[in-house]
Amino acid sequence: MNNDFDRLNKLREQQLLNAEEADWIEDLLHRLEEAESHNKRLREALLKVNGKKPSMSTKLRDALYE
Repeated sequence: MNNDFDRLNKLREQQLLNAEEADWIEDLLHRLEEAESHNKRLREALLKVNGKKPSMSTKLRDALYE
């Protein structure tokens, strides 16, 4: 994500974006970072929940193995 901010800064330095456009892109990059970190937390929570819960009940598993 740092590369994106570096690229944005280069575009600002080259004056290829006006201030409003650059601010808008910077806001989008921050929102993307937040979404990525939220997604990561959700995936970790899901893995934690799935790791604690068996995928099928013990009775069903035992019946299938008989």
